[in-house]
Amino acid sequence: LKDVSPLRCLKWEAHALALPNAMAQRRGWRQLLLLLLLQPHEVCRAQEQAPALPKCDASQIEVREECPSERGFDWEAYGEVLYRARAMVFLGDVEGAKKAVHGLLQAATTPFSSAFECQPAAAATYFSLAQILAFQGFYRRALAMVQMGFVFIRDKGFSECTPWPLQGWDMMLAGRNLVHRVQQLDKQAVRLDTPWSFRTPGMRVAIVTICSYAEDEVVRVLSTQNHQLYAQLHGYSLHLFTSPDQIVPHVEAGMNVKDGVHKPFFWKVNAVRNVFDGPEKYDWVLWADCDAFFMEPERTIDSIVHMYTSNATVPTVSRPAPAKSSTRSEEELLRDLYPADPPPVSLLLAVDSTGINNGVWMLRNDAWARRFLDRWWHSDILSGPGKEHNCSDQSTMQHELIQESTMRLDSAWDAAEGPIWPREVRVTAQEDMQSFHQATAMTVASREWQEGDFIKHHPGCHYYKDPCKQLYWEAAVSFEDKARKLLQRRALN
Repeated sequence: LKDVSPLRCLKWEAHALALPNAMAQRRGWRQLLLLLLLQPHEVCRAQEQAPALPKCDASQIEVREECPSERGFDWEAYGEVLYRARAMVFLGDVEGAKKAVHGLLQAATTPFSSAFECQPAAAATYFSLAQILAFQGFYRRALAMVQMGFVFIRDKGFSECTPWPLQGWDMMLAGRNLVHRVQQLDKQAVRLDTPWSFRTPGMRVAIVTICSYAEDEVVRVLSTQNHQLYAQLHGYSLHLFTSPDQIVPHVEAGMNVKDGVHKPFFWKVNAVRNVFDGPEKYDWVLWADCDAFFMEPERTIDSIVHMYTSNATVPTVSRPAPAKSSTRSEEELLRDLYPADPPPVSLLLAVDSTGINNGVWMLRNDAWARRFLDRWWHSDILSGPGKEHNCSDQSTMQHELIQESTMRLDSAWDAAEGPIWPREVRVTAQEDMQSFHQATAMTVASREWQEGDFIKHHPGCHYYKDPCKQLYWEAAVSFEDKARKLLQRRALN
């Protein structure tokens, strides 16, 4: 859009939002434009405000130089096949395009670690498949494809000048819109009537945090006070680690934060695994990054757990599936969609437009959770070209949870919007887990913290910079003021 005038942008917006009814009703064209052209008025406004950039000449970018392969994989030929596969949509062969792009993605991600040889190619292929799935109306799987594609974007960010069919805001806003659509479906299983002060009798809860900054660092001082005060208000235990020396190896699980392999991002896995096996026998653990501040003292962890775990079903939709779209019989499909005895929900997390942000999550202390932590720690997807990945813990967590199911295409399952995440997992709204400070919320097109949101998280805010210190202070003071008023009300009662 960098060469589009504001006037033309406005005309494009009006045209996209006023499609003739006949076109809008034919094969989901209105859905496709609104979802995949990504709300043109937002893109237009952004274009008007953006500074002028040098023109991109992607023809000057050599794929062989951009994506050298130690295994001899021809990424240049891969790109040519990807463009041809995508073009099949415009020839009317949507299923053929989906199968072709899916086949390419399987080749690129087998093994998954090898896809980091050419991160824009992997991201573009995931996004291409997401576009086709969204065109078909399969929103859960389309969102999962976008989220897995962001595994390759989060490492080094977007390069808008690229020969690959991928642009940053296209993918970002598609993720945001798909998250919104799927959340509207998931709300049917959420106990929205749960009081903030809800308590489950006898439930033992621990808060686990690692804050290994200098002892007098502002974020460490304020976060420690914030987490301690919240825990004391509700009788929760706080396990606050300030050094890797305090996180002992977990021999049985093969975890050791000093193994020279795992970055500090992974210390949380070892810490939570240790707390699970401690003498207290907690029922639930909440992990919170050091720069995540509790903002509503009245709101309990019990209430969030109750909201998202008391209904173990996953909402689906009722619509006809394409003929011969599944290897499962109708009886098997119904049994898989609606199991008579679904497993308990064990993991609560939030996603933003780019996928998992694991700055805050809640985990039930059970066998499934321990197995998950073990798999997460021992993930080997970053053992090759991606070994220096900038978001290694989030990428491996997401891969362990959804990569396999995301790649398992099934049109009958998708027509019903069957779950992609394990049944033990629930994706919460950001306001019920963590929302972001303004800069990051804008950067990832996700929820900015608002009054009433449970936790305010500050990812991407450099702890040593004064503006970030100010944000930490504002969050801490706001919480303390609310806590003081809560204690006064309790005293009066």
